[in-house]
Amino acid sequence: MCLTASYIQPLLNRVLSTDELGISCGTIELDSVSSSCGEEKGDRFKLSIPYARQNLTWNVFFDAQCPEMGPDFIFNDGTFLADMDVNTLSAKVPSLAKWNPNDGNALLNVLMELLSCYKEHQIQLLEKQSQLQFEYNTLMKLPEMKPEDVEVILLPFTSKPTEARFSIRLSVDISQLPNRPYESQNDAAMLLVTFSGADWEHNTPQLYFSKTLEEIVSGTNASHLPPFPSHQTLIDYVLEIKEYIAKSVNSIVQSLERRRKYIAAVLALQRGSCMEYDSINYTYISNLLCNNDFYVVLDIKIPTGFPLEPPAVKLISVYHLTKQFVPYSEILENYPYNKKWKPERMIKALCQFLEKRILAFQYNCIQIFCQ
Repeated sequence: MCLTASYIQPLLNRVLSTDELGISCGTIELDSVSSSCGEEKGDRFKLSIPYARQNLTWNVFFDAQCPEMGPDFIFNDGTFLADMDVNTLSAKVPSLAKWNPNDGNALLNVLMELLSCYKEHQIQLLEKQSQLQFEYNTLMKLPEMKPEDVEVILLPFTSKPTEARFSIRLSVDISQLPNRPYESQNDAAMLLVTFSGADWEHNTPQLYFSKTLEEIVSGTNASHLPPFPSHQTLIDYVLEIKEYIAKSVNSIVQSLERRRKYIAAVLALQRGSCMEYDSINYTYISNLLCNNDFYVVLDIKIPTGFPLEPPAVKLISVYHLTKQFVPYSEILENYPYNKKWKPERMIKALCQFLEKRILAFQYNCIQIFCQ
């Protein structure tokens, strides 16, 4: 791959450094670079642009010998700009009509304006598909739905598409989470609905989360979507998904609070013995216990499904190693537990159980040591 011409490189760098593009919050990728006038002056390159969970391939052509000239384009969608006159194109893509190579954002502005035109083009194609046009028009009647929150694309790029994709950005309120890893203005979910079939009667929904949300909902069932029956309209399904996500976030909040109370009970009832605990997500706590001058580490891991799922409890020796040179440990099975108990009662029942279990654990440790 040759290097781009010196005046093109800053323009291209600005494009490639732009993140969170469109609904998918993706980035423009550089596929290849070539030259029209020698290997040392690359003035042609191919860009991969995210749109509606699809990568658009746009070829960009500069003339390295004429820096003042704006770029030309070839799009992998042959239907795009096929019949647009020069005056209309100049009005819709002013950054190209008034090309200024000294503007560091010149190429980026052109691409963004072309991408806006492409979105309009795809919406216009819906006019030939009455069912899809109905779904789009009714969806846009939602007060909270903005034009920039929806991307549509018909595939393949022919007069007879067989697939239609609706990418819909859904804002998600996670302000109620007390331990957010960091503040983000892009807490959003993206619903992708793919329509197919002779009358677009088949649909396949998929749900994607921004990076922040992905970290939060990881390990939950938030990505397991409710079904989208063919008789249901897209707007009704979107409203159902918004409520579904809100309930999932609320479930995470409640689970976090239950785990926090459990750890608080351990700290209160085993004061002074805590070695460490998770003060952000409240998923574990380790205590150093002593029974008849025998010390043992009590390791408790609290699942996200708590209290429906009991904590995993383990005893770890501070004296004895196994043949693999790791501390000897035992997982406690069948300790007293009831999901309806309050945390204080759970911990007290566990502590009573441990009084006898630690003696057996000490004996097992000695047996291992004597082998």
